[in-house]
Amino acid sequence: MQNYSRKFYLAVAFISGMSVMALEISASRLIAPFFGTSVFIWTNVIGIVLIALSLGYYFGGKLADKRPEGKVLMSIIFFAGIIFLIVPWLIKPFAQFVTINIWDIQSSAVIIFVGSFIITSILIGLPLILLGMVSPFIIRLITHDEKESGETSGVVFAVSTVGSIVGTFLPTILLIPLIGTKTTISIFAALLVITGAIGLVKKKINLIFLLLLALPIYIIGQLPIKDNSRLLTEAESPYQYIQVAQDIEGNRYLIYNEGVGIQSVYYPDKIITGDYYSDFYNLLPKLIEKDEPTDILVIGLAGGTISRQFNHFYGNAVQIDGVEIDPQVIKIAKQYFNLDKPNLNVFSQDGRIFLQYTEKKYDIIVVDAYRQQLYIPWTLATQEFWQLTKEHLNPGGILVMNINAANDDSDLLVAVENTIASVYPNAYVTSFKENYGWNYMLTGGSEPIDFASLPKKNTFKELVYHADVIANNTTRLTHDDSKLVFTDDKAPVEYMTDKMIWRYLQDNL
Repeated sequence: MQNYSRKFYLAVAFISGMSVMALEISASRLIAPFFGTSVFIWTNVIGIVLIALSLGYYFGGKLADKRPEGKVLMSIIFFAGIIFLIVPWLIKPFAQFVTINIWDIQSSAVIIFVGSFIITSILIGLPLILLGMVSPFIIRLITHDEKESGETSGVVFAVSTVGSIVGTFLPTILLIPLIGTKTTISIFAALLVITGAIGLVKKKINLIFLLLLALPIYIIGQLPIKDNSRLLTEAESPYQYIQVAQDIEGNRYLIYNEGVGIQSVYYPDKIITGDYYSDFYNLLPKLIEKDEPTDILVIGLAGGTISRQFNHFYGNAVQIDGVEIDPQVIKIAKQYFNLDKPNLNVFSQDGRIFLQYTEKKYDIIVVDAYRQQLYIPWTLATQEFWQLTKEHLNPGGILVMNINAANDDSDLLVAVENTIASVYPNAYVTSFKENYGWNYMLTGGSEPIDFASLPKKNTFKELVYHADVIANNTTRLTHDDSKLVFTDDKAPVEYMTDKMIWRYLQDNL
């Protein structure tokens, strides 16, 4: 039997616990570019972690009874680190194989759930089983008296849990934002490999060996997450994976997570995109009868497409506050999307929290926040949130929301419509499905809104077509007590979104 000190074993328990949580946090980041970040992803990641740890606890205890040797434990740690190390470079080929590179199917509830479950099981299942074996193994090795087994178990699990706490906060707050997911995983993998190696050789590892081990890990960690010759830049933040792509005409696109959903566009030679729903939003100030500058709040600023268009058409006649939850997006938007405008104030904050703490009121509040191409943050779709927007509107002010829906009777669209209508006595839906696919515009106000007169009020020749579309495709909404209203207690937004996509695929494939 190979023996080590009690302190060394407890240090191993700490490192193991820390690595488990670091891998769990990082796994969700690795999967996001291919499957998104919906609740289904977190369900699979957490579920696989628990299953793997349970198996590890069971088999670790049995193995420890059969071979209570320190070198066996060190071998487990070492090989867990090796597998841990190669995970980031297997995710792309495995994900592409599972999804067959078909984005529409990839977005459905079934494929997202099953595909991410398979990928998560294959890539993190085995290293987590190995790490799950560590705690029962250590308890067996350092327990010399049955009377002390309870205390020993408590100490090991306490130390391991403290490690898990560190492994939860360190990647999220510091490592992933600063050095990225791959390098973060490489650091924890290297720590496991080095720990196992130290135990196996029974002496301190030579510094040169450590440097040689760390160098390829660091170099590999700097490789881009995705190969894309159109990329101008890519970055990771605590919220998402971000890309800026540019086409051959110099047009730029802000892309989140799965690499298909475009959040913002920037066309250097034109302001009307011709293929983006925000073109219609340029007419919103025409619905407000006001002589002084119009105060506008945009929740979900992203690259600033809407605010940039407002600025082009109205200049200093509008004052815009843009709220974007991700500071990394703001940084990129200022560099690549010409976000700096004198009449635009940018706030890095959650949109709902911003409204809770600001005392300012607005003439127009635009809600255009998406975690992915189709997923609305549920906290920005509830009755309580719409009431909050209503409290921050000036007399005659309007709320406007962009929402994606496959058809007019989509459960998601109907529920959001009914929720807004439960708060605003005058609520409307405008369909752009014949112009821009799945986009709908929901509008609410305390006073009636005259959409029919918009073509007459419009003074911009570039927006003649858009004014006619809004006037001819806007319908008044009425609240129905028998239908679902989203509340902070119940808002199945993600479920309804995936159900909508799956229904669309069934009808069209």
